[in-house]
Amino acid sequence: LIVLDVMMPGLSGIDTLEQLRADAALATTPVILLTARGFTADRIRGHEAGCSAYVTKPFDPDELVAIARALLEADRRYAARRDAAQPQPPAAPPS
Repeated sequence: LIVLDVMMPGLSGIDTLEQLRADAALATTPVILLTARGFTADRIRGHEAGCSAYVTKPFDPDELVAIARALLEADRRYAARRDAAQPQPPAAPPS
């Protein structure tokens, strides 16, 4: 799980998110954008870049924790389904 602020010095959170999504090893990592930028256009841009959740400041820490837990649980369920769908090698014959 990665939490990014949209307004970071240098590389913005949106730019960072786009780089994460382009990296095969990190492309499915849940990302929360945490920002003071709450206009609809900003939220849309965040979702278009691939954020898992967009939280505006000020925020309730309990809500952020709940969002993080929900995203991590969804990620675990996805991984379990993906792993269950993988073909299993045939069992070795009894000796």
